[in-house]
Amino acid sequence: MEQIFQNVIINRQEINSIEFENESIEIPLYPGGEQTFEILVTNYGSPTHIHLSVSEELKGQITFLRDNPYVLQKEYVSAVARIPQEGRVLTKGHIYITAGYGSKKKGFPVNLGNAGAKPQEPSKDEATKREEDTEELNSSRPSVVEPVIKASRPRTGSGSRSGYSGFSSSFLRNFKGGLSSTSGKRTRKGMGQNERLPLALAFGGFLLLVFLFFLYFILPAGLQFSVSFTQALLFSILFVTCIAYILLKIMEEG
Repeated sequence: MEQIFQNVIINRQEINSIEFENESIEIPLYPGGEQTFEILVTNYGSPTHIHLSVSEELKGQITFLRDNPYVLQKEYVSAVARIPQEGRVLTKGHIYITAGYGSKKKGFPVNLGNAGAKPQEPSKDEATKREEDTEELNSSRPSVVEPVIKASRPRTGSGSRSGYSGFSSSFLRNFKGGLSSTSGKRTRKGMGQNERLPLALAFGGFLLLVFLFFLYFILPAGLQFSVSFTQALLFSILFVTCIAYILLKIMEEG
């Protein structure tokens, strides 16, 4: 059974008189919610029709299943209260009772929603404040993005700095330079001073390794030096590296 929020008494003091047991009623409800309640109408006079209506503030939010009931002695009038999902948290209005075929009309206050909620105006101010904060944030975005772009530009040169970390990185850098020269991006008029030095070192290392190799077999048995596996492996790697670098430079010049 639905909850009875109000008891309306008619024809007790005089003909077509209207009284309310409660001066006002509160219907606790949140946006998106719905609740059914009843209004009890007690008639102390002859049977009659009454009419129930709501004020402009409550139209569409309180609906009577019967807005023109015929009351003998006691009649229960069911009503549905609802708040839209985006509706106000608290709405104040009136429910009106009309008796005597329009000759007498009286209403009582109704608070629909959360009675402890603040009025709607502060929430609008908060929404306006959020919009202002959003506009300030959007206006400040270009100044935030620009330093990030500037900070990311120097990263393009980080590869060149790491190219001097060791012999292998220097060799790969010179090897890429040789490939770019073959594609037409560099001139073929001659090697500069910076490119002659690595070639001279590679050529000198090659001659040194060849000299040590023949020296190992030429020296007498008493003067021969012993070579471990690790040393032989290192000599082989250096020998192959020098040969490969020299051949690449020869192919580049050719």
